[in-house]
Formats: sequence, C-alpha cells, structure tokens
Amino acid sequence: MTRERKWRGAICAGLLSMTCASVANASSVPAVESVMQRGFPAQPDQLAIVTSALFKEYGETKNVVSLIFYAWGALRQAENASAVNDYINASEYAKTGFFYLDEAIDSHEDDLRVRYMRARVDAWLAPEMGRCAVTIKDTEWMLKDKTLFNPAQIARIHQMRYLALYNCKKYPQAAQLLAQIKSQDAAVAKELALHNNVAPAWDANEVAQVLLPLVKGE
Repeated sequence: MTRERKWRGAICAGLLSMTCASVANASSVPAVESVMQRGFPAQPDQLAIVTSALFKEYGETKNVVSLIFYAWGALRQAENASAVNDYINASEYAKTGFFYLDEAIDSHEDDLRVRYMRARVDAWLAPEMGRCAVTIKDTEWMLKDKTLFNPAQIARIHQMRYLALYNCKKYPQAAQLLAQIKSQDAAVAKELALHNNVAPAWDANEVAQVLLPLVKGE
C-alpha cells in the first residue's frame, strides 16, 4: 500500500492557532486531541499504543471521533503489516478498522459529518482495500443536502467522489467530475489524477466545521 504514513505531519500543523486551542480544550478526549495535534506515530509500536488508547477512550466517552480515529489507526496498522508482507495481520487489522468505521455510521446514521469523516478516511485508501463503493454512497448522501457543508467542503467531497468513481472503474463519470474539479482548481485536479493515495492534510475549515463539533458532541 502506498498511502502516506503521515497525513503531511500533524493535522493541526499550519492551522489557525485559535482552532488548535479549541482542540486542546477538548480534554474529555485526550487521545483524539493527541492525534489531531501530532498525527499518528510512524513507529508501529507507538502506533499500537495510540490506537489502543483511542479504543479505550471510546469505551469511556462514547465519542464518535474516538471510534473513527481508532478505526483509522487500525487501518494504518494494516498498512504497516502489509508493507512487511504480514498479510494475516494486515487482514485482521483491516477487518477491525472497517468494522468500527462502519459502526460509527450505524450509530450516527443521520449525521452527515460522520459520513464525511468515513469518506475522508476511505477515499485515499489503496484501491485494493475495496472501499470505493462505500465512498460513492457516502458522497452521494452528502451531496443530496448541501446546506450542511460550505463550498470548500463541497469541493473536498467532489475530490473524494472522483477517487471513488475511478477506483470503482466508473471511468466516464470519473472523467466528467475531474473536468469539473479542474475548472475550479487545476492544481487539485492534477494531484488527484496521479492516484498516489496521498491524502491532503485536514484544513482549518474541516477541523472547525466537522471535527470539533463532533468532538464536543454538538
């Protein structure tokens, strides 16, 4: 799998200091706070510790972000195992990650922000992970009601949808959407066309409008 080991450093790197301060105040979910500020560790042993802490945190707080981040951590463990040809553990980590990622939706079915987070994790996974159909469904749901998301988030949803359409071999639809994205941001379209599974860093808009409200239980 070629997905980037770190999402270009800490999720909060380069964001407005006020946004990061809001994250730091979310003291009820310190494991989530740690990932949001510093990203997941690259070292497998440290990644295992953080991922375990996220699951423990979810058990204590029932915060959906803790659950999604736990699933995300498990998927990163799957990547690490696959990189060293440990396919048995890679499969087990992937099954765990996808189970809990989907569990987050099952328990928050009507919250489009939770779907946004699942799509944000799924869209940049390696195609062989087989999540393109899930992302197509999630982005379809989100685009039905654009009142919740602002233009920047809609643009990100289109990016996620393009990757899913391409990975599901829906090439005509993917090409049409890529042309639309190119008309709005040629640099983003060029990056998407590389299909290198490198996810963009979460931006301040996403943190403020999606992550933080869920962390706070709003």
